[in-house]
Amino acid sequence: MPANKPQIITTKQAKAQVNTLGLSLIIYISLLLLLWHGSSLVARYAPQAFMGYDADLITMVFVSVMILFVAFVPFSISARRLRLPIRDYLQKPDITFSKLMALCCMGTGIMLIVLFVVSIFGNFFGTELGDYAFIGAFTSTDNIIKNIVYFVLTVLIQPICDEYIFRGIIQRQLGHYNRYFGVLASSVLYALAQSSIADAAIAVFLGWFLALVTLRYHSIKPAIRIHMFTSFFTWLIIALPERFVIIPTIMIVLIYIVVALSLFNRTINYRIARHGAAEPKLWKIVFTSWTIITCMILFLINNFLGLL
Repeated sequence: MPANKPQIITTKQAKAQVNTLGLSLIIYISLLLLLWHGSSLVARYAPQAFMGYDADLITMVFVSVMILFVAFVPFSISARRLRLPIRDYLQKPDITFSKLMALCCMGTGIMLIVLFVVSIFGNFFGTELGDYAFIGAFTSTDNIIKNIVYFVLTVLIQPICDEYIFRGIIQRQLGHYNRYFGVLASSVLYALAQSSIADAAIAVFLGWFLALVTLRYHSIKPAIRIHMFTSFFTWLIIALPERFVIIPTIMIVLIYIVVALSLFNRTINYRIARHGAAEPKLWKIVFTSWTIITCMILFLINNFLGLL
């Protein structure tokens, strides 16, 4: 049988495939939920459990280890069970540096717009992004160490693992049913793995863009670089002292200038994914699968605990 010949599967078989991915996603969300909220409870009621070490530092180290573990053990096992050739998505893409930078600016621009809208709603509904008070405070050795660990986690580890999980594995599997459905559905599942509604809103739109880039270049490497660039820019805005506020302001202006020029010169030319992305039968398969229902429940619990 030719490798690229379409195969017809039943709804039951499709749900089984979704649940294979969903089980790893449950592990991912559950461990994050446990670390996000469990560490704060331990710090409040049993601080001695940290053995004198800073609670934020210990939490970030455990989150880093957990993300690496879940990405390269449970999800890799799921990929093997589904016979997904992940190496195909690790190939070097045919993309110029100028186009990659244009895509990095586009991704950052999308993130900034969504962040602006979320911040407006946050004033009315208390929808805020999670943050650490020590970011940008380089006044002590402990704070410097925590800033370094935070940088490694958010700018290096998380982008690599998120793209491997959500674009390299989840998008590719769901894309077997319809490639544009894979783009949108992987973005929605990416949002379920976030710790708040605000983070989820950013994840949907940024994930959608990264999924389109992955689809276009048949590789997760451009998405990883764009995600790293976006995360670095976010870190820079948070970490820079207020007296240097002019620097990120100038960078934001430059980013939107690059985006405008790229769109005008058609350096970036992506059509919004439509055909098949809203197929009701496919969405029904995903959202009636027990693992995805569990992920949605965990997402609600996560947000409820965040309000306490």
